[in-house]
Amino acid sequence: MKWRNIFNAEFDVIFSAAVMIGFFSFLSKALGILRNRIFAGEFGAGDTMDVYFAAFLIPDFLYSLLILGILSSVFIPVFAEYEARNKEEAWRLANVVLTVFCTVFAVCAAIAAVFAPWLVALVAPGFDGEKQAQTALLMRIMFLSPILLGASNIIGNMLQARRRFFAFALAPVMYNIGIIIGALFLVKPFGVAGLAVGVVLGALLHFLIQIPAVAQLGFSFRPEFTLRHLGLVKIARLSLPRTVGLVANQLNFVVVTAIASTVASGSIAVFYFANDLQFVPISIIALSFVSAVFPFLAASYAKGDIDAFLNKLYDAINQILYFVIPISLFLILMRAQLVRVLLGYGQFSWEDTRLTAAAVGAFALSIFAQSLVPLFSRAFYALQDTKTPVVINIASTALAALLSFYFLHLMTAGGEFARVVGAIFRVSDLAHAAILALPLAFSVASVINLLALYSAFMVRVEHFDSARIVPSLFKINVAAACMAVAVYGALHIAAQWVNMQTFAGVFAQGGFALVAGAIVYGAASHILRIPEFASVVQSFSLPVKRIFLSRLFPVSGSEEKQ
Repeated sequence: MKWRNIFNAEFDVIFSAAVMIGFFSFLSKALGILRNRIFAGEFGAGDTMDVYFAAFLIPDFLYSLLILGILSSVFIPVFAEYEARNKEEAWRLANVVLTVFCTVFAVCAAIAAVFAPWLVALVAPGFDGEKQAQTALLMRIMFLSPILLGASNIIGNMLQARRRFFAFALAPVMYNIGIIIGALFLVKPFGVAGLAVGVVLGALLHFLIQIPAVAQLGFSFRPEFTLRHLGLVKIARLSLPRTVGLVANQLNFVVVTAIASTVASGSIAVFYFANDLQFVPISIIALSFVSAVFPFLAASYAKGDIDAFLNKLYDAINQILYFVIPISLFLILMRAQLVRVLLGYGQFSWEDTRLTAAAVGAFALSIFAQSLVPLFSRAFYALQDTKTPVVINIASTALAALLSFYFLHLMTAGGEFARVVGAIFRVSDLAHAAILALPLAFSVASVINLLALYSAFMVRVEHFDSARIVPSLFKINVAAACMAVAVYGALHIAAQWVNMQTFAGVFAQGGFALVAGAIVYGAASHILRIPEFASVVQSFSLPVKRIFLSRLFPVSGSEEKQ
């Protein structure tokens, strides 16, 4: 494929699209980890990071409310429906959506900026006056980002609907680059506000990188503000339940942030650092498959081909679980090494490291559930049922908030619950171990959320057959258990040969355990004949063979065109 055409490449195979999306997601998350390492080294888990994360919350809430609630569930099916009838009408729909929603973003952002001090008091009641003032300043700057990200995501969904995933997947990479630039180069001239300027710069890069790709599709922006367009009305009607669900989910993070602000200085940073780390495999693996499979699910159901719909869903479930189950165990076993390598330097103390590592372990207990929840939600959306997953997600969100209060009470009471949690995660001697109540509550609610969605889907689709999942799931768990034993043994073996007091020693120990675990997991997968392992080998071996053969037998330009 020539580089000048890469932005407009069309993907027709789900696994190939997922691999490509996953690659850029990995790159984005790697940059996100680098970003957090810079944050940790420069500022530690203290007041500055508490201010940054609290300021980020409301702009992110606005973005999630107005974009993720609509575009992630209903824009693609409606856009595809219009494009099937008339491409020009599809472009007109896109122009209307861009115009209306960018206007709404701007108005909402302006209003929110005016009321920023009151919003800060809501999300961080434990902050003193100076921290609240700093948070309000950063929040006002960050309110520019939802406008840019909103327009960018509308464009990205047009690309996704046409199965042009390259620029869509590259955009988050550019977003993190902007934030890193802010942390490295803008804090000195602008103070802590430089972090917020970096967020806005990242949003601008997120938008600009997708412009060439959508232009190649033939789209040109022509502003048209109307609330009567039938496509816009349909999008709004279908997205209402999803939007309500996302409001509930974002409110849960508001509640969590408010609770964390009352525990101790740095608690918000510990929670969000850990959440960012545990979300890496979810983003790289699960969300990549979800993004790739959703257009296929919607198309299969629209054609009335329920068998194809279910086959694609079965494959996606098994492929996601094949990756996330061993990764979950790896995170649990390697949580301390990961946090030490990725965050543990500069102002990030040993206590910060231990608390963050424990929180990563608590989150990792539910990674399998967090990975499958968006897949089952998209399966419902493909069935044009947005109400069922929303009701379940709202109930689960409410449960997470209630459990956060309850678990925090148990942790601060110092009873048997606190003793067991402290012993499991090895933080019994730390003064602020109560922060673990929040990721534990999140994990319990996530598992219940998945069980409820799974049960509801079995009722909604009578032909859904769990037997298509159980055999692979059993084999995956056996292989993952073998991997866990190998990782645990490798950690102890390596600890005898390296200096565990140095970055190089910890990195070498973790790398040795990772390689040992991967080899054992691959060997066990081969012995157990797990189908997903064969798919992975085939997907990666074919491009290698193609490249190798092309070097031996070059193809002329005319032959390549043919």
